[in-house]
Amino acid sequence: MPNVVLSHYAHLNYFHALFKESKENSVLLLDEKGIILEVNSAFINSFGYEKEEVCGKNFKMLFTEEDQQKDRPEKERAAVLSQGQAYDNNYLVQKDKMITWVSGESTLVKDDKGQKYILKIIQNINEQKISENSIISLNDFNDSILKSIEDGVIVLDKNLKIIKANEAFSRIFNNPDNKVTDINFTELIARYDKNNELYYKIIQVVSSKKSFSNALMQINANTENEKIFEVSCSPLKDSFTGSNVLMIVHDITVQKLAERDRDDMIGFIGHELRNPMTSVLLSHNLMEELIKNENAAVIKELLERSKKNVLRLNKMISELYNSTKINAGHFELENTQFTFAGMISEATDTIKSLHPAYIITVTNAVNDINVTADRYRLIQVVTNYLSNSIKYSNGKKDIDIRVKSENNFVQVAVKDFGLGIAKAQLPFIFDRFFRAEKTMNLEGIGLGLFLCKQIIHAHKGNVWAESEEGNGSTFYFSIPLSN
Repeated sequence: MPNVVLSHYAHLNYFHALFKESKENSVLLLDEKGIILEVNSAFINSFGYEKEEVCGKNFKMLFTEEDQQKDRPEKERAAVLSQGQAYDNNYLVQKDKMITWVSGESTLVKDDKGQKYILKIIQNINEQKISENSIISLNDFNDSILKSIEDGVIVLDKNLKIIKANEAFSRIFNNPDNKVTDINFTELIARYDKNNELYYKIIQVVSSKKSFSNALMQINANTENEKIFEVSCSPLKDSFTGSNVLMIVHDITVQKLAERDRDDMIGFIGHELRNPMTSVLLSHNLMEELIKNENAAVIKELLERSKKNVLRLNKMISELYNSTKINAGHFELENTQFTFAGMISEATDTIKSLHPAYIITVTNAVNDINVTADRYRLIQVVTNYLSNSIKYSNGKKDIDIRVKSENNFVQVAVKDFGLGIAKAQLPFIFDRFFRAEKTMNLEGIGLGLFLCKQIIHAHKGNVWAESEEGNGSTFYFSIPLSN
């Protein structure tokens, strides 16, 4: 080995000890041009080369092809010659072509004649890098999981400062920039936290280390977009401070709205069934008295009234039953081929027999057209449209039906001249349980048009309506000629 004097070490004995006795650090001695002059035993053991295989060769042989193309060896050598030292953190190639991550320092040294050499000290940090990369991969994996979770996931410290949150959190709380660390969480939830109940629950988790779940939080992004969330919170046992908490925000809007629909349905049923049931019971009580007096004429009238109320009850129960079948996915069509005009005639005859005072005019342009569909269900739709026209006729006795065929579809329009529907309410009239404001005092539970829509949609058709408040309404449906 050349006789060198190191400017960075106190005496020559330390250099010899580093070069000859180091078990961990690989040491190479290079000339100014980067030619390897000497290597220590630690380098041979770590990289697998024999001394004769590297000495006399340029040290760039130890770099990967990618780093050689980027001219990293030459840049490192130039930095040492101009600045006296250089640091590196990169891959080096072992004899078996495996690459090892290393960290090192290259220092400019001189011998007693002023000849320059480069002393390169290398530490093998491959295992450390593998561990770091594993942690990075694990963090990336965890982040990808968090991104895929629809629930909001938030980690808070003991001061309720947000440490980490997923993208769902930003969507829930309308934070498009996703800069969660800048958010004051206490102020954020204060808008939705009635009487600070949620805030105190979270503080209790921080102090007592006891979890809570099923707390409700309601968020109104706007008047038409109400969201209801279930909040759970628990301490993070493996956090460094021991005071961090994990909060999960789960969207239960659909569930809660379903519960409201159920409650509304129960309310509708209770209200609408009570009136005809009370009337039936009253009629029977009166008939019991009249039978004693043998008043047959009045008894007949009361029986007819009871029959109508029983039919009303039966209609409501049938609508509820059919609605339940549709929601459960058990709604099936029984398709047959039939004359469409014949189906219209049967439906109108049924309504005329029940309401002889009304004048139903049919304009039929499809007399010879056959369709493949569920005849019974289509009669149900037409009779429902006609019944609605009579119910909301406001004393107007005329009802028009127009039937036509167009583009392999048959279309039906039922027009009345009654109350009409407000423009703002028109988009909702086919919704389940919807009832227009002006019809609240009339019987019905708001399922008839909903069932019509489901029946027509099952036929791959469409329903819609036109109306002018005070001037009547026209209800339409169209279905393909063949299903």
